[in-house]
Amino acid sequence: MTRKKKILIACGILVLAFAGWKIFYSKTEKNIKESDFEQVKVEKGNVIYSVTASGKIQPINTVSVGTQVSGIIEEVLADYNDEVQEGQVLARLDTSVLQENLNDAQAQLDLAKAKEKIENLNYNRTQELYKEKLIAKAAFEEAEIALETAKANVLSAQANFNRANQNYGYATITSPVAGTVISKEVEQGQTVAASFSTPTMFKIAEDLTKMQIEANIAEADIGMITPHMPVTFTVDAYPNDVFAGTVEQIRLSPTEEQNVVMYTVVIQLDNSSRKLLPGMTASVDIKIQEALDVLTLPAMALQYKPSSAVKSQMETQKIADLQPTQAVVYRFKDKKLEPVVIEKGLADLSNIEIKSGLKEGDSVILEAKEKGRRR
Repeated sequence: MTRKKKILIACGILVLAFAGWKIFYSKTEKNIKESDFEQVKVEKGNVIYSVTASGKIQPINTVSVGTQVSGIIEEVLADYNDEVQEGQVLARLDTSVLQENLNDAQAQLDLAKAKEKIENLNYNRTQELYKEKLIAKAAFEEAEIALETAKANVLSAQANFNRANQNYGYATITSPVAGTVISKEVEQGQTVAASFSTPTMFKIAEDLTKMQIEANIAEADIGMITPHMPVTFTVDAYPNDVFAGTVEQIRLSPTEEQNVVMYTVVIQLDNSSRKLLPGMTASVDIKIQEALDVLTLPAMALQYKPSSAVKSQMETQKIADLQPTQAVVYRFKDKKLEPVVIEKGLADLSNIEIKSGLKEGDSVILEAKEKGRRR
């Protein structure tokens, strides 16, 4: 057999093989059935679009109580979780040094007042002598200056005394607000130094029945959030409970996290039950929009695209240009596959609202099974 004949035979075999494969493939595709696809029905349901975030639960107002004087803690009168009233004594410092400073200031004040009295008597005598022209004017002026100096010394001593008296009062640490002690940083016998900054001794939450969450929201979502929007959230401590809150404030100072601009949204909540504790992490859902009791489909149904072979067997193959609010889904009608143009509504992470194009109970293709998939 010549080389040319061998080539012709090989080509013939390839042509026959290709024709056979084409016939088999065409037969397989022409026999597509509903069982080759996973389908889902249009049902009534709710579609809720929300923005999710997380944040820490915090008291609305937390006051740090410190000391403006240094000393040794002589007595601690408040502990964690204590309910305290405004003006209630929380701790006392050792006052021995402060008392000595106060006594010294008092003595300096008394001395200054005595000198003022002496200078005042001297001034009056000098003034009489000057009127009778028994002394020079310079002597009278010196007496006048000495009196003014004595008066200034009294004012300075009085200021020192007031300062020492104030510092003595600072040795008694009182609560500036009514609330709950959530942090205690000192113990009896400890030394506190107020030389450079005011050391924190206690932290008092003013009202734990009203708390807030500071949630970070990305700039892509912040435009949809406004004050007074309803919020739901959960915490790990009570996984089966859903708590409610309200957007109170959108802070205008942004931060940047991994090249994403974030804004702080303050959410106020009622904690009358005292179940929520400061520092708990809250998973927040801010409800932006909702559609209740509407026709819905899983969003995945809109992602199904038939293969070219499947399209070749559909009676309606060409679809007019879609509007942004439209989409195409596929269904079987009279055992034939057809595309359906639907009007979309609100969508969330899993479902989408169907405004028109389908009715309740209609079945549409969700995806092709492995056997019938031609992607």
